[in-house]
Amino acid sequence: MIRPRRHRVTYSVLPPPLRKSRILPAPRGRVLVVDAHPDMRELLLTILKTEGYDVDLAEDGELALARCRMRPADVVLMDLDLPGKPGAAAIRELGAEFPDIVIVAMSGDADPLWHDALAEARIAGARLTVRKPLEPWLLLRALEGLLAGRKLLLDSRLHRSA
Repeated sequence: MIRPRRHRVTYSVLPPPLRKSRILPAPRGRVLVVDAHPDMRELLLTILKTEGYDVDLAEDGELALARCRMRPADVVLMDLDLPGKPGAAAIRELGAEFPDIVIVAMSGDADPLWHDALAEARIAGARLTVRKPLEPWLLLRALEGLLAGRKLLLDSRLHRSA
C-alpha cells in the first residue's frame, strides 16, 4: 500500500498591517492661563486643549512671568484678581519684557469696581478685556482673531526693508 505524501503546511507570521500614523496638527498657538482659582484654570485648560491650543497654567503674576521666561506664550489670559502681584502690575511687567505677547485681561463682575479694573488693565497694556463668567465660543473667536493679528504683525516685521 502506498501512502499519500503529506504536505507540510507552514504558516508564516506576517507582521501586523502598517497603520497610518496620525499626524497631529501644529498647535494653534501657545496660551498661558493665569488665574488664582484652580477650577477656572482647569476649565480654560479643557476648552483650549480641545480646540488645539498648547496651554500652560499659572496661579499668580510671579509664576506667569517665570513661565513666560521659560517658554514665551503667544497669548496670556490674565485674571486681574491675583494673590501677591495684582493683575495690572503683572500685565505691565509682561508687556515690558515680552512686547509681542498678546494679553487678555479677565475680571469677574462680582466686585462693583470691575469696570475700573478692566480700564486699568487696558492702560497697563491688555489688548482685550473680558468679563467673567466667560462665554467659551466668544473667547475662542477672540483668540483666533488676536492670534491672526499677531501673526500678521510679526510677518510684516520680517518683510520690512531697512
